[in-house]
Amino acid sequence: MKLIKYVPNTISLTRIIMCIFFVNGIISQYNNGQDNTHTLFILFFMICISDFLDGKIARKTNSVSVLGAKLDVFADLFYITVSYIALVSFKIIPIWFLLFIIFKFSEFVLTSKFIKNNIKLSDKPFVFDKVGRIVSATFLIIPGIVCISKCLNVHYINSIFSCILSMIFIAGMYSSYSRIKDCFKIYKLNNNLERGKL
Repeated sequence: MKLIKYVPNTISLTRIIMCIFFVNGIISQYNNGQDNTHTLFILFFMICISDFLDGKIARKTNSVSVLGAKLDVFADLFYITVSYIALVSFKIIPIWFLLFIIFKFSEFVLTSKFIKNNIKLSDKPFVFDKVGRIVSATFLIIPGIVCISKCLNVHYINSIFSCILSMIFIAGMYSSYSRIKDCFKIYKLNNNLERGKL
């Protein structure tokens, strides 16, 4: 029973290793001209499954921890960072989208920290919002979908992806606006409470 508590973190660490193979597959495909479609699809599928399983197992076995939550977020960030850098370097995804991801993650960490420091919600290190969850999920699936679809020679694929990336950007900015707005509300509320004590 004690060993099963290490399973979620082991899955997260395995995801980091799979990310390295995934990026290596991207480089081989777009730099060396190798057809790695099947390998990329399998790795992408395993990365997505592992992201789902680590949290699910942690909750089922009552082994949720701050370390585990941080490791899960780090594994996601590592996958996103290395895969997007590879795709941007081959001009498959525009650099502005990578910069947007960096902004969104930084905003997420800072607003989570602010909200956690001012309102005791739970023992979890991060505070999530519904729109932000959807946006972060799209960050995870975009690299896999791009790699697979680029090999299928779908007509108008660049136009389709431009529209999808634009919609994700709008949703992400709305999420950031809502979170920053909530932080200002909390700040004002705390100030009013402090004044009331004087």
